[in-house]
Amino acid sequence: MRRVLLLALATLFAATPRQATADVLLTPFAGVTFFDQGNQKASYGVGLALGGLVGIEAEIAQARLGEYSVPSTPVDLEATMTTAMVNLMLRFPTGPVQPYATGGVGILRLKGDVTVPFLGSVFSASGKDFGMNVGGGIYVFPSENIGIRGDVRYFRSIGDFTLDEIADIGGLDDLPIPDLDFWRATGGITIRF
Repeated sequence: MRRVLLLALATLFAATPRQATADVLLTPFAGVTFFDQGNQKASYGVGLALGGLVGIEAEIAQARLGEYSVPSTPVDLEATMTTAMVNLMLRFPTGPVQPYATGGVGILRLKGDVTVPFLGSVFSASGKDFGMNVGGGIYVFPSENIGIRGDVRYFRSIGDFTLDEIADIGGLDDLPIPDLDFWRATGGITIRF
């Protein structure tokens, strides 16, 4: 009986996966953000991931939106969008090819110049709201410390944006910006510590 118990424990120990080492992955990236109606804008940013099979990731990215017309108003916004997200990451950290899935929450921020017909650029304004993102991708490590990351994510604002700076101008109140939802595809060089 003792031998059977020892054999069962040895088999269980051998079959138990080894604990994945915790990695620190720093990835500067660039790519394309896809908005509605085929509108595509270049984007860039940096991500920092910590962990093994289950980890956490923080990333910040920016995309220049160009001119954006606020619906039902004569107002245009020359805008830049910044995303700052904290995500949970599920990654298979074995071998040189490591697929992953990620999702989390953070802040979406629009900033730009408000333009009114016949008056030109009137002032700068910004708005921010909570957002979420989900996606996935793949890390490929041809060497121990340098790799390549390909990533696709879907982003969506959770509430309504408003441009806070114009609340006191001529009874316009806050101009609403519709919910943002968009896709982003990026590639980058990953440094593993």
